[in-house]
Amino acid sequence: MTSPDRARRSAKVTPIYVIAGFLGSGKTTLLKRVLAHQLDRGIKPAVLMNEFGEVDVDGTLLHDHPRSNDVELQALLSGCICCDLSEEFSEKIKHLVRKSNGAPIFIETTGLADSSQVVAGVEQALEEWANKARLASVIVMIDAARFLALGPLWSAAQDHLRCADTLVLNKLDEIDDQQADQVERRIRSINPLARLARATHADVPIEWLLQESRGERRSPSIEGARRDSTRGYRSGSFKILRPIDLERFERWLTRYQRSVVRLKGYVRIDGRSGFQEVQWVLGRLSVTPYRGQEPSQAAIVVIGRRVPWASFLDSLEDCLVRPRRQTARWSQTKRRTP
Repeated sequence: MTSPDRARRSAKVTPIYVIAGFLGSGKTTLLKRVLAHQLDRGIKPAVLMNEFGEVDVDGTLLHDHPRSNDVELQALLSGCICCDLSEEFSEKIKHLVRKSNGAPIFIETTGLADSSQVVAGVEQALEEWANKARLASVIVMIDAARFLALGPLWSAAQDHLRCADTLVLNKLDEIDDQQADQVERRIRSINPLARLARATHADVPIEWLLQESRGERRSPSIEGARRDSTRGYRSGSFKILRPIDLERFERWLTRYQRSVVRLKGYVRIDGRSGFQEVQWVLGRLSVTPYRGQEPSQAAIVVIGRRVPWASFLDSLEDCLVRPRRQTARWSQTKRRTP
């Protein structure tokens, strides 16, 4: 441990890391890697997760490490921390700082949060806590395959990159090198100062990732007007009571791909054992075995724009496997004739 590290540990000043990025960019995957790294080293980190929906899907997905119970987890649901949950956000930060005893805090924003406004919120919450906690770094995840198409979908797509200390260009397995170079040039035109790593499945060196910012990030004044980065988006949270027919499920999502931007959750799928983690991002579906603590109920969260919720729910019902009808079985006993 270096001398600066010893000084920080003895002072027990809590470093706070913000992990931001649009819906489906890989924030939770990165956070799981970071938490595993911390837990394997005997550190007990804290996490504040913001979900735009009513169900804490991402919080449940974190529980696949043998020591996940050592993570102090807080959630803010049904809104965005930079828009309509700012007061609760501030109180949650102060609560975690009081309990952290110098261990790091990781804030995973909803995918619709403007990271610059999140930074302003953290700085405001820490105004009276400068001797106990500091904003260590802002990490922004970028979906390399979809970033250039985000402009029409999300007004904050470019602005939220400006205050990043570290940018992770993720999902490179879905594009070629020429496309990756094009995305990186666009990102660099917005934020030329941030450190940048290219990644697949959010796999980056954690020690490098958690280096604290040395520069001066460009963030808005706390007194500045806040804008609603979630404008036009709505979410729905649904409990799924029966197994899903995967083929019908994918056809159903494709039908709504113009309005459904993000779907995530854990469900039972016909023909597969145990719960499955389902992820849908802008037209792409992935299904993997769910490896965390088994949830009590299958559930999905859907985020989109102009979703026709009534017909959406009716057609979701058609994706579920119908229970087999119980038919009575009659047996005829032949009488023996004497």
